[in-house]
Amino acid sequence: MANEAGTDMSSVWKNQSAVPPAISFEQLRRKSQKLEKRVLWRNLQEYLASIIVIAAFGYYISLFHSTLVRIGCGLVIAGTLFVVYTLHKRGSARIAPADMAFLTCVDFHRHELERQRDLLLSVWSWYLLPFVPGMVVFLIGLFAMIMQQPNAAAHPGRVIAGLSITAIGCAAAFIAIWKLNQWAARKLQREIDVLDSLKRES
Repeated sequence: MANEAGTDMSSVWKNQSAVPPAISFEQLRRKSQKLEKRVLWRNLQEYLASIIVIAAFGYYISLFHSTLVRIGCGLVIAGTLFVVYTLHKRGSARIAPADMAFLTCVDFHRHELERQRDLLLSVWSWYLLPFVPGMVVFLIGLFAMIMQQPNAAAHPGRVIAGLSITAIGCAAAFIAIWKLNQWAARKLQREIDVLDSLKRES
């Protein structure tokens, strides 16, 4: 999700510190339509990724016989469904009406930028956090299951090291996703600021 919803307005407004030049209604509509397409494409990618996650952890439920691992898989699937629901509810693209006036179009586009910015800013609560319980339970169950094996029990340090690396990798991925979304949200905020300047000059 890190760079899906942003559109760079610097090609239209070269210098944000100066009085912004006029932008035509058609240019503004193209900006709005481009945002719609990017959001649609982002959401489609997320939905496809969710299908893969659900299929993978559904397979793990049938593959592993550990109750704890299966509970973890179920929690991951539940978290994925929550992410899909939230993305559809809060992040779906809205199509601009064809009969809008210029200032109405500015307001509409600004509101859509705000929606996507707020979605990205809160990515930790709705996109990352729902996976934490399931992944924690899954890794603990996996550790307990592996430790039941004779070879693993003889070398517990290797098992702990392997699972620790996996946990650290997951945490690093979560932090990277959060940072990228914060960066994308700042880009959207800059576009909102430019629209505000444009509206004041209109």
